[in-house]
Amino acid sequence: MSMSTPSSRAGRRTATRRKVAAAAAALFAERGYAATTLQAIADAAGVHVQTIYQAFGTKVGVLAETAAILVAGPDEEAATPPPERAWVRELFAEPNPARQLALYAAHMRTVSERYIPLLDVMRVTAAVDPEVAAFLLIAEQGRYEGPRHITPHLAARGALKTGLSAERAADIMYALTSYDVYRALMDDRGWSGAETEQWVAETLVAALLSPPV
Repeated sequence: MSMSTPSSRAGRRTATRRKVAAAAAALFAERGYAATTLQAIADAAGVHVQTIYQAFGTKVGVLAETAAILVAGPDEEAATPPPERAWVRELFAEPNPARQLALYAAHMRTVSERYIPLLDVMRVTAAVDPEVAAFLLIAEQGRYEGPRHITPHLAARGALKTGLSAERAADIMYALTSYDVYRALMDDRGWSGAETEQWVAETLVAALLSPPV
């Protein structure tokens, strides 16, 4: 008689949450948020609707989890705090400031490619749904946390341009790595992901870092 272990149960829960998130992301993009029911998500994910209620509570809970999973990516758990994620550890271990900014540009490119379709749905829905509007505001504030933690690190190493504060540098970094920048170049103008990533990285270096002596 086999017995499931806590780790195997946790693994199944994680797999289920990812299945639900994938189904929700596809249905939200296809039908819109308002027209997508929890039952439809459950059917697409191959789970009982009660499973969704127990795991997420509400449809906006499903939306939040879907967004978190898309941002975290396939190799990270959405529940892992950002400082503990592999790409963040790699970035802060990197001694070269320009390379740190390149790593961030690369990360935001991959997130944009996964996240923009859901972002479009949320933006449209936010105009008529206060819960989605509130979540979207929180999500965007969360996007600022990356630059807000990176630029003080650059300032402490003397890497920022003379007279550029860590706070102002974070604002610039936040603007230059917005999802809409990646969308404008990749989707609207047809740049490749690699070209876009390189331009963002080079622009961040030019805008933020002291030139090499």
